[in-house]
Amino acid sequence: MPSTDTAVIAVAAGEGLVDVFGSLGAAGVVPGGQTMNPSTKDILQAVEATSSENVIILPNNKNIITTAAQVEALTQKKIRVVPSKTIPQGVVALLAFDYEADFKANAEIMEKALATVRTLEVTRSVRSTKVNGLNIKRHQPIGLLDDELVAVGDTDIDVINQMILKVDLENAEVITIYYGLDTPASEAEEVSASITQLFPQLQVELIKGNQPHYNYIISVE
Repeated sequence: MPSTDTAVIAVAAGEGLVDVFGSLGAAGVVPGGQTMNPSTKDILQAVEATSSENVIILPNNKNIITTAAQVEALTQKKIRVVPSKTIPQGVVALLAFDYEADFKANAEIMEKALATVRTLEVTRSVRSTKVNGLNIKRHQPIGLLDDELVAVGDTDIDVINQMILKVDLENAEVITIYYGLDTPASEAEEVSASITQLFPQLQVELIKGNQPHYNYIISVE
């Protein structure tokens, strides 16, 4: 990598996702995510461990943004929090990082990049409930589109298909599927093949994210 005076610290859970952020140039990855928010101290330690005096933090979860923002008051280093709310937002922000740009410009470039991606997540409901007109049973697969609950179904594939139809794919180019710790590879390959068949013009990538809680995190760019 070219040298730069700015380091990026990301928050992520799952070996595969940690590898993704590391391969894209993150100086450190703090373990954390849904239901396992890192503390301000955890993020601060990662900030202090990097040799750079300028550090950009990618929280990658809406519940971690405030925690990350508290780091600035605890260190002599310059801190900017790019408010990524999902893993795909964090990835596109890191891809937008410009090694020839300065600290302030990079923070602005990365923040603008957040709007270029849609995030689809499949998880399980923890209880029976009714949300957004959807009747949800306990442990049923549910789908979140950009953090909003929009789909429920009997299978993960059913939920993904419902969400895909809610996304404008006319201008999309790449779909990246990160499959979770408890998701069989064979099922993930079936999901990938199904999307490829429906949208042959798109580049579909499949990555073993190993993330807990979310069977699938899907990025649409």
